[in-house]
Amino acid sequence: MSREPALTAEAGGRSYPVHLGDGLLAATGELVAEAKLAADAALVIHDANVANYAATVATSLERSGLRAPLLSVAPGEASKSLAEVERICRHAARNGVRRRDAVVAVGGGVIGDLAGFVAASYQRGVGLVHVPTTLLAMVDSAIGGKTGVDLPEGKNYVGAVYQPGAVLMDTATLASLPPRELSCGFAEVVKYGLLDGEELFSVVESWPELPGPADDLADLIRRCVAHKVGVVQADEMDLGVRATLNLGHTVGHGIEAAAGYARYHHGEAISLGLLAALRISERIAGLDPEWRERTRRILERHRLPVRLDSAVGTADIEDRMGRDKKADAVSLNMVVLPRPGEPQTNADPGREMVREAIEELRG
Repeated sequence: MSREPALTAEAGGRSYPVHLGDGLLAATGELVAEAKLAADAALVIHDANVANYAATVATSLERSGLRAPLLSVAPGEASKSLAEVERICRHAARNGVRRRDAVVAVGGGVIGDLAGFVAASYQRGVGLVHVPTTLLAMVDSAIGGKTGVDLPEGKNYVGAVYQPGAVLMDTATLASLPPRELSCGFAEVVKYGLLDGEELFSVVESWPELPGPADDLADLIRRCVAHKVGVVQADEMDLGVRATLNLGHTVGHGIEAAAGYARYHHGEAISLGLLAALRISERIAGLDPEWRERTRRILERHRLPVRLDSAVGTADIEDRMGRDKKADAVSLNMVVLPRPGEPQTNADPGREMVREAIEELRG
């Protein structure tokens, strides 16, 4: 049975379908078969917290005639390691996964990054299907092909740009997400509202308590994905306009790392990073301060942090920011926003201004 995708993403001369809807987990097998993404086997790599979803995916794959070995990964950023890549690759080898087979990633952003890098590197590249089960992964990390793992020196320091063969977003999985995870995903939605412009920002600003109406939520996800798809199509390798998607992430990643990936989840760190980026945007790009205040109210209403914990030191954040992949020896290369919908890249506000913006988060 053919299913029309919600969107078709294009990058690097290739295209892949992005399916979005309720009940897609049980259709994984037919969609993978339709896209001819696996010859014999599909290794299902999943977050241990979503073993039930992974089992549904594996059953669907097996009904389509594929072997579907399962491999569970511990939740959390600590799993994004080279040691975990080796463990998964050896499991794939022992289970007879070959060059014309595929990896299916079931879970949130950590699983997508990790499994995506495994797919890019195992036997020099096998098929890849993303099945994101969190709001953050649906609107952001499952799209665009960025994969990778962390080193002690920095987040996502080892990785590859590797496009999937398909993305399947089953919105029914969002109903079981804990409130904190929904809020973390919404931080990225707020980012897209700022990047896309006033119309989408207004939708985000008026959003009710999460998750919100199912049909409206699916459309909001589609609009965020459409923005990212357009940016990635123009700049797959992150050499220009794709850097705009890092709005709030330079400071956010610094906070996340300085807190040991424990105090703040990714979306929570991005919430703080967005506010810092908007404060810097006021100083060097002329952004009306009202946009920062409106953004702060949205974040606070959806239970995202707007004040930085005093235990996370400014010097530690600055040190981690200096190791960010977007930085170079001279500049932090931040994204600033003169007004919603018109982001600018490669801004260098200077260390003192960044330090002041971080300190203001302590409010």
